[in-house]
Amino acid sequence: MKQLLIIGCGNMGGAMLAGWLAAGADPARFAVLDPGLPAAPDGVTLYRSADDAAAADAHDAVMLGFKPQQLGALAPGLQPLTGSGVTVCSLLAGMTLAQLAQAFPDAGGHVRVMPNLAARINKSPVILLEQGLDEAARADLFSLYDLLGSAVWLDDEAQFDLVTALAGSGPGFVYRFIDALVGAAIDLGLDADTAAQLALATVDG
Repeated sequence: MKQLLIIGCGNMGGAMLAGWLAAGADPARFAVLDPGLPAAPDGVTLYRSADDAAAADAHDAVMLGFKPQQLGALAPGLQPLTGSGVTVCSLLAGMTLAQLAQAFPDAGGHVRVMPNLAARINKSPVILLEQGLDEAARADLFSLYDLLGSAVWLDDEAQFDLVTALAGSGPGFVYRFIDALVGAAIDLGLDADTAAQLALATVDG
C-alpha cells in the first residue's frame, strides 16, 4: 500500500493515525480528507475537499471514518476516490460488506475494520473482514493494522457484531471494573490516589 487516505479523522480515526505514527510508520503513507480538521500531524497530507484528494491521486486505499448515517450523502462525492485498484476500509459501525460494495461498486476490495480507542497507544484489538482482496493485499493490510495492537481476520460476517461487542465495547466494561475497584478501596479506607494507582496496576498486570 503506497498511501491510506483517511476520510473523516475524528476520535477513532485520529487515535489510529496517532498509533501508526507512534509505531514508527512513515507519515507519507497517510493522508487525511477532513474539511473540519485544524491541522494534520507533521508529514501527513491534509485535504480540505474530495476534489483536491482526487487531483493528487496519491492513495491506493481509503478508510472511512465519518458517521455511518452520513454514508448515503457522502458516497456519491467520494466515487472519484474509490475507483478500480482502491481498497475501501470502513470504520462505519453496522455497515455490511454488501452495503459497502453497493456504495462503492468500483472499488478493488472492501474491508470492515473494528478497533477501539486504545489504538492510540498501540494496545487495540483490530478486527478485519474483507471481500475482493488477494493474499498480498490481505497481508499488506494486516501488517498495517497490526501496528495498532493485535489484528485478527474474521471469515464469517455473522460474527462481526459479536466481536464488536467484545473488542469494541469491551474497554467500557474494564473501565467500570477499575472504577469499582477504586470505589471499594476508598470505602475500606484508602485515599483516592492510592486506590486508583493500585487498581490500575492490578489491571495492567
